[in-house]
Amino acid sequence: MKHPSAVTACNLDLENLITDVNRSIATLAITTLLKTGNESSVERLMKQITSFMSEISDEFKVVVVRAISELCQKYPHKHAVMMNYLSSMLRDEGGFAYKKAIVECIIDVLEESTESKESGLAHLCEFIEDCEHTVLATKIIHLLGREGPKTPNPSKYIRFIYNRVILENEAVRAAAVSALARFGAQCDDLLPSILSLLSRSMMDEDDEVRDRATFYYHTLNNRQKPLNSAYILNGLTVSVRSLERCLEEYVQSTAEEPFNMKTVPLVSVTNPEPSVDPLSTSRKPKETTATKHDIYTEQLRRVPEFAQLGNLFKSSEPIELTESETEYVVTCIKHVFAKHIVLQFNCTNTLNDQILEDVSVQIEQGDSFEVIAYVSCPSLPYNQLGTTYACLLIPEDDLTDVTTSLSCTLKFVVKDCDPNTGEADDDDGYGDEYALEDCDINVADHVMKVPKASFGSAWEELGDENEFEDTFGLSSVSTLQDAVKDIIKYLGMQSCERSDKVQDGKATHSLLLSGVYRGGHSVLARAKLVLRDGVTMQLTVRSSDPIAAQVITSAVG
Repeated sequence: MKHPSAVTACNLDLENLITDVNRSIATLAITTLLKTGNESSVERLMKQITSFMSEISDEFKVVVVRAISELCQKYPHKHAVMMNYLSSMLRDEGGFAYKKAIVECIIDVLEESTESKESGLAHLCEFIEDCEHTVLATKIIHLLGREGPKTPNPSKYIRFIYNRVILENEAVRAAAVSALARFGAQCDDLLPSILSLLSRSMMDEDDEVRDRATFYYHTLNNRQKPLNSAYILNGLTVSVRSLERCLEEYVQSTAEEPFNMKTVPLVSVTNPEPSVDPLSTSRKPKETTATKHDIYTEQLRRVPEFAQLGNLFKSSEPIELTESETEYVVTCIKHVFAKHIVLQFNCTNTLNDQILEDVSVQIEQGDSFEVIAYVSCPSLPYNQLGTTYACLLIPEDDLTDVTTSLSCTLKFVVKDCDPNTGEADDDDGYGDEYALEDCDINVADHVMKVPKASFGSAWEELGDENEFEDTFGLSSVSTLQDAVKDIIKYLGMQSCERSDKVQDGKATHSLLLSGVYRGGHSVLARAKLVLRDGVTMQLTVRSSDPIAAQVITSAVG
């Protein structure tokens, strides 16, 4: 619903439709009211929903729950009221899809509202005591392992988790063992009890449960925070598919040096998909197994000039270098490697009386980044996509010099052709060029977003050996939320522990960021923001590499 306020005038009529004998109409009425109602009407609507839910099928129940979820996001002050109603709905009869929708809604609420966290966790603990769905049980146990240790009284969740070890199937038992390990890694006072519980699971009849319990027991028994952070709290960040491919290549090669995990491509953080109207009947397209990273890697490996550049670190989203309605449309994708950046220019010729040949994008040589190879597009007919490349060498004399603005010009040979048949004339054509927008290389291009489930443990694991700190005045923003948004965008790092959300009315805020710098170097940043006659930021950066820490610290200035 794009314009809910326009429907508000119809709310009285919509309320009358809630009792309509046609349950489809009634469902549509209640979901519309949930989207258009104001904050004062929330409790009245929820009371109507309670009696309404028992009369409709699971399919319609799911639609209503999704509408309630949207209402929770709209009115955060009503989270406590919503949580009570959601918990009662969770106890009602219903199938997997209905229960899944409620669980996801409760999780969304407790992640957004610190006041509702403990009550939400309590309701979910009660639900898994007799949950019939393995997927939901493991999801909730994983949540308890992530959020439980951060609550004032984490020990109260241990019983619910260990009950699953005793009573459930092997998938749920394995999840419960992992959750127990997270409590042991973060709660020192609970560690002896956790070790005792894990030791019992070391005799489990299932291999997965046994192996997890044995691994976590010995890791925790070392009582080393860096080990806990690396192997329990913040797991593997590389792409498993890429790891398999890199290992196969290593085994088949004659390399004498040890295998380096830093050469393995990372798992990128994807943007959440836009929400779909729950009343829509259209099916989602079938998802492909290959990721964008895999596709780009395969494409670039086919180009001989790029075969020796190593593993692809990251690729940017397409950037428009022309207006969409111009005669030549060009977009640029930046592919970042350890020591090189490949610019992929996707070109479209929109003139039906021309064929372009020998198409390339020439880059004006700057003081730092050097162009070492061009790959042109042999022919670009009307309305067909053609690709040309330019390979840049990242400066090696000054490793902190990682940003620049590149002047780009599209160059080609024009041949006139018949608009109807597309056949080119016999002449040799003539050379021409077309000015493009500048292509900027930013700090964010050198950083991959990689989340850390436990920022504090990762911060301690890195230590202060490569720590840099500076203070900045952010004159371009007037609110803390705007400052957070701009910092994340410019540094290209991932916010941790939901620190990207600033609570209303706050004059101070701490933003926690994590990522991996080009070359496989972990980077963490802690930005303390103060709103007083503008926004002031104290930025502290830690990294496994001093150059990476220096680049991130100096990026804002």
